[in-house]
Amino acid sequence: MSHEATVRKEMGLTYADFFRSLSQLPRGWVHETFSDGATLKYADGTIQISLGPQCERRLTELVKIPFIEVIFKFIDLSEAEIGRFQSRFDLTFQRGGG
Repeated sequence: MSHEATVRKEMGLTYADFFRSLSQLPRGWVHETFSDGATLKYADGTIQISLGPQCERRLTELVKIPFIEVIFKFIDLSEAEIGRFQSRFDLTFQRGGG
């Protein structure tokens, strides 16, 4: 019997930013990419990532911040494995600041 869990996150990036950061994950994790997401292999399970539409928030007339909803579907992963993956994913996708 398979176990599934879904997590939704809003991330401040564009599709281009997402795929650039995705390529920085450890070798062998990214199994397949699509125009709106990817399938990853992790531990003994699968992670399906779907991207919502690219959006932007306007802070002022000149300041816009891009964001997308990222939906993670974890298949056959324990809660501990999901936590470890999410920590590594977040570290990889963390954007530097001053």
